Amino acid sequence: MLSASLLAAIGVASAEATTISPLSISSGATGTTVTTSTIYKPWYSVEVYYLSLVNCTRTGGWVLNDGTCRGYGSGRYSRYVAPLRLSPGISDRASRPYAKLLAVRGICSHFADHDPGYRLRRAGFTSWSWGENIGCGDGYASAKASVLASHLRMQAEKSTNGGHWLNMKNGRYHYIGIGIWRYGSRTRLVTDFYG
Repeated sequence: MLSASLLAAIGVASAEATTISPLSISSGATGTTVTTSTIYKPWYSVEVYYLSLVNCTRTGGWVLNDGTCRGYGSGRYSRYVAPLRLSPGISDRASRPYAKLLAVRGICSHFADHDPGYRLRRAGFTSWSWGENIGCGDGYASAKASVLASHLRMQAEKSTNGGHWLNMKNGRYHYIGIGIWRYGSRTRLVTDFYG
C-alpha cells in the first residue's frame, strides 16, 4: 500500500477506545446537581505510545525503526532534557479535537482553525510559551505505524535543527498535549508543547 506522510512544525484505528468522564457536583437551595461529560479517546493507547517516543528523543535517546528506544534518559544521542508530562486538558481540549478536524477534512495545516496559540488560549492555556508539531500520514495500516513514521521523520531533523526537532528538545516546555485521530486511511498527529 502506498504510504505518504507530511510534517509541519511551528513554535513561539484501534479497537480500543478510552472514555474519561469528569464529574462535577454543585449544591444549591433546591438540591444537588451532578454533571458529567464524556471525552472520547479512541486512540489513547497510541497517544501514550507517542509520549514514550517523544520523551525517548527528548531525554537524549534515539527511537529506532521498530519503535523501540535506545538510550532513554542517557543524553547519549543528544543533550538530555527533562521528559514532558502529558496534559489531559491540552490533549482533550486542543490537540485531539484539532487532530480530528485535520483527519476528517483531509488536510495538514497549523491554521485550519486559527493558529495553535489561539486554540490553546481558547482551551484555557494562556502562556505564550508553546510550540506545535503536526504529523500527517495517509495510507498506513494503523495509527501506530503512521505516528511512528511521523516521529522518525521529526527525529531525523536533528542534523538540520528543524522545527520539529527544536520543539521536542525545547527545555522551556514542560507539558505536552497529544491528539491522534484516524479517519479512513488518514492519521493525524497533533502535539502541542506548553511551558
